Order: sequence, then structure tokens, then C-alpha cells
Amino acid sequence: MRWPLHRQIMLPLIAVALGSLTALGAINARLAARHARLRIERQLQGVVSVLADSNFPLTNRVLRQMRQLSQAEFVLADADGRPLASSDAAVEQAFAIAAPGASRAAMPGQPLALGGRAYLHTAAKLPARPGESHSATLHVLFPESEYRRSWREAFLPPLVIGLACVTAVTLVARLLAGRIGRASVRLSGEVLRLAGGDFTAIDVPATDDEFRDLSLAVNQTASRLADYERQVRQTEQMRTAALLGAGLAHDLRNAATGCRMALDLHAESCPSAGGETVAVAKRQLQLMENHLQRLLHAVRPGAVESRTQFDLAQLVDELLPLVEPMAKHAGVELAWQSAPTAMILADQEAIGQVVLNLLINAIEAARTPPRSPVARVAVELNCPGATRAALTVSDSGPGLSNAAARALFDPFFTTKPEGVGLGLAAARQVVQSHRGSIQWTRHDGQTRFCIEIPLATKGNERV
Repeated sequence: MRWPLHRQIMLPLIAVALGSLTALGAINARLAARHARLRIERQLQGVVSVLADSNFPLTNRVLRQMRQLSQAEFVLADADGRPLASSDAAVEQAFAIAAPGASRAAMPGQPLALGGRAYLHTAAKLPARPGESHSATLHVLFPESEYRRSWREAFLPPLVIGLACVTAVTLVARLLAGRIGRASVRLSGEVLRLAGGDFTAIDVPATDDEFRDLSLAVNQTASRLADYERQVRQTEQMRTAALLGAGLAHDLRNAATGCRMALDLHAESCPSAGGETVAVAKRQLQLMENHLQRLLHAVRPGAVESRTQFDLAQLVDELLPLVEPMAKHAGVELAWQSAPTAMILADQEAIGQVVLNLLINAIEAARTPPRSPVARVAVELNCPGATRAALTVSDSGPGLSNAAARALFDPFFTTKPEGVGLGLAAARQVVQSHRGSIQWTRHDGQTRFCIEIPLATKGNERV
């Protein structure tokens, strides 16, 4: 059986409040009755004491005045119980009918019925007064209705206040329980939505309480799950691309090897042919073989990177001649500013592929309409803080749109009609695996990609 949270909060509070009110009411009723009885008895005893000590005769007029002061009825009777004087003729007549047996049989403080009304009865013997030969008995009759009224006046106000407090506690408990219940239901729905794969942030309550903390925790969890999902999706996309390209890479590597061997045979048979262009072609084919071999090695289970210590500036010097023909054909000016040395410990082929990819992208961007009057690609290498090597490749192209900027490093995202969308994604993966970073900025009409990789410490060797 479902036991909602608002009932778990509200019902125990109401039960405690009702139990407390019942206990306090019973105690207060008992104390109020006792207090009212003692007050009336003290009052009547005082009146009787005054009458007993006085020397004036107790006439009907005197007893009526005493009734106005004490709200009790008085009957003065002789030794045989016959009324001699009273505060009320009807009470005297009823007393005469009931006397002498009833009045004598009634115990002090016990109820006595006279004329259809109930009285609390007490009697006191008065000494003989001047001019009188016998003593008399003063019967004091206090209306039981007046006693009950006095008791109610002492008991009902606290009871009414207690009931009002219980009602207020019930309303407040219901409001608080309802608020907590609604908040918990809302958070439960948001968590279920989160479990369903919707990582949208929820509205955070304005009140700074535990539910606000829970909402912030849910939003933080949603953000982390969104990041994890994006990373898993990118990893799976890269793995899928590697597996699909492995078969094609094998065939292309064989074709590139055959083409390079054909160029070698051509150079042996015609030593004077080709020159620098043939050397560049052979270098490109060799680079293609290396990349394809690296792709095949990467998708092989248990593959391990081979990292060596090398000069990043020298690597850029070796790669620039490979893109110079492309730059000349596109009408793009290449500028290279290098630091003296930048020794890093890394996979040289992987870093070379990253640098080559950035250079090709920069040349293609610089020639993209609308192009600047001077299409230019600049390469700069420095070592900020003597702890990291920073290689910056900037171009004078038109830049990226907002949509392209947000998904620039996502696998399979590309702005080129013939592009695949794996270059920058693979570049980021390679750089991050070397504890480095890759970022891009747009400043002064230049799009800049910057790679930062830790410099090698002294004494590092091949790993």
C-alpha cells in the first residue's frame, strides 16, 4: 500500500497535536473544576463566617442582600428544620416541603434538589443571638448551574485556544506536506526524464532550501551525463570510422607502395627526370604509407604508441615542403616563424599528421571566397613559460559560422563538400593523448588554431 510523503508528515503531527490537546484538556478540566469548587467553598465559608460572627438578626432582607453578594440562596431554620427566614420565598417553600428529613440527610457539599433545581448544600450552626432563646442553623444553597458555569468559564477558553492551535497546526502541516509532496513528485519526474536520456536543465526553486540543493544536484548530474554521452558517442564514432577504414587502408597502402616503387624505378631508369617534384611526390607517397600503416596499427587490439623525443620545429620544417605546391597552386602565401628548438616526447608520426592536417585546412580556408586581398597562412612556434610548446597556425580566411564553431571538433562534422569530418576530431584525440590541448580563436580577421604540448624533460628517452 502506497503511503504518500505528505501523509507521513501531516498525520503524525495531527495525532501528536490531538493527543496533546486531549491530555491537556483532561488535566485542565480537572484543575478547573477543583479550582471553581474551592473558590465557591471559600466564598461561602467567608459569608457564613461573617453571618455567624454578627449580632444583627438574620431577616429575609439581610439574607437577600447576602444572596446578591454570593449568588447563593440562604435559609435560616430552627432545630426542627422549620424555616425562620430565607433569601427567596420559593426556595423557603421548597425547603419547608423537603425539611426536615432532606435537609438533615444532605451531607455538606452534596447536591440537594429543591423545587426542581439542584443546589450544592452546606449548613452551619449559629449561636443564639440576643433576644433569642435557641440557636438556629443557616443552610447555604449554591445553585449547581452556577457552579457549572464557573467551571466552564475556567475550562472552555483554554480548550478553544487549544482547538484553534490544533486547527492551525493541521493547516500548516497540510500546506507544508503538500509543498514537500509536490516538490518531491516534480523531482521524481525530472529524475525519470533524466533516466530517459533528456539532459535538459530543470528550473531551480527561488527558495534557498534542500529542494534547491537537490535541483542543483540534478542539473549537475544532467550536465555530467550529457558530457559522458557526448564523449561516448565521439569515441564510438571514431572507433567505427577506424574499423570501417581499416580494410580500405590496407588496399590503399599497397597501392601507395606500388606507386612509390614505380617512381623509384623511373628515377633509376631516367636519372635526369623529375628532380624536386619527383622527390616531393615520393615523400608524399611515403607519408601516405606511414599514415595508412598507423591506421592499421591503431585498430589492431593491444596496439601501443611509440613515442620518441624530437624537435617540433624540425618536424614543421620537414612538413612545410609537402604543402608548398598546394599553397602555390591556391595562391596562398606561407609564412613560418620558429623558435630555436622545441623538444617534445611524442608520437612523431601522429603529431606530424596533426600539423599537416592544420596546414592543409588553413590553406583551403585562406583560398575560400570571400578571400582577403593577400591570402596568407602563418605558422608560429614558441615556448611560453619554458614548459610547453605552442604551435599556432593562422589563416586569413572568412572564419567559421556559429553552428560550425560549436561542432568543429565533433567526428563526421565538416563544412567541406568532399570532407569526411575526421581530421580535427582525430587531431584533438592525438593532442589530448599527449597531455596537450588544441583550441581555436578568431581575432583581427585571422582564424588561429593553437596546439600546446608539454616540453620533454631532460633525459627523456624512447618509451
